[in-house]
Amino acid sequence: MIRVCIAGNSGHAATVTRALPRLPQVEICGWCRAWPGEPMTEVLEDFAKLGLTPPEYPDYLTMIDALSPDVLVVDGLFCDHEEMTCQALARGIHVYCDKPLALTLTGLERVREAAQSSTALLWAMQTARFDPWFYTAKQLIDAGEIGEIRLLTAQKSYRLGQRAPFFRDRAQHGGLIPWVAIHGIDFIRYLYPHAAKTIFAHHSTMANQGYGDLEVTAQLMMTLENGVSAQVSADYLRPANAATHGDDRVRAAGTHGVIEVRDDAVYLINEHNDGSTPVPLQYPPAIFEDFIATLEGHGSGLLDLAESLEDSRLALLARDAADSGCAISV
Repeated sequence: MIRVCIAGNSGHAATVTRALPRLPQVEICGWCRAWPGEPMTEVLEDFAKLGLTPPEYPDYLTMIDALSPDVLVVDGLFCDHEEMTCQALARGIHVYCDKPLALTLTGLERVREAAQSSTALLWAMQTARFDPWFYTAKQLIDAGEIGEIRLLTAQKSYRLGQRAPFFRDRAQHGGLIPWVAIHGIDFIRYLYPHAAKTIFAHHSTMANQGYGDLEVTAQLMMTLENGVSAQVSADYLRPANAATHGDDRVRAAGTHGVIEVRDDAVYLINEHNDGSTPVPLQYPPAIFEDFIATLEGHGSGLLDLAESLEDSRLALLARDAADSGCAISV
């Protein structure tokens, strides 16, 4: 039995609870709020649906020291990811942590050192790699359907809605780029796994509906190996009456065709396809299922420590570039 503790529900912790029906070898042995008054709505609703009644603990350190779990799910204030992760790794506890893994480059280096010194596994919750539409686009690109990639663009657009109080303070939430645009960075790196060379970015708090220093628009440009250009946009401007909370898009243009991901579907244009209808989707494992499979020695290889760290690093560099108004050499 793999014993799991959940600390917080401020991001993607529900990827754990929603995978439980397919993971009979996993037991939730405890949970806690990661900050005072933190809503645990999704996780607690899933517990109720599954008939689970794991004990609540006052904080994550009390919990992991009392229970010595195999896995800690880290999903509290984004500024606490670093400390919570390092504490768990120092105890040999595997960590499934929401992104970014830290809010500063110094903090990220501390996480890197802790992970490399530990026998435990660390993954960031880079969920997009496990969405069927992005997974399908990756398979088509790897099969040579659009030739050599020359240009990539990615979009993340969300409703602002009602955000937790910590979103008003960038010292706690870290910024739009590390929290939202990081998914777009991961889209790019997943589809074109080559090193970034330079990053330039811009972000703005204008029209943030009184949410303190929360940026609501951001855009970044990366130059990648082999002269490939990549652009990522992120915003909280999606209207409240939109059919879905988010609008994720990717376009990859290659020497022999174009792939577009939109509305949870994949469109291919090349000599055999005109892009008028979506291609059949292929299905990867769910992210937490693959995390557990990796612990058991039979993971898919879609994500690992290096990828988790690099996504966070590039997102933090992009935020620094936006703050400074200058391009940064990666």
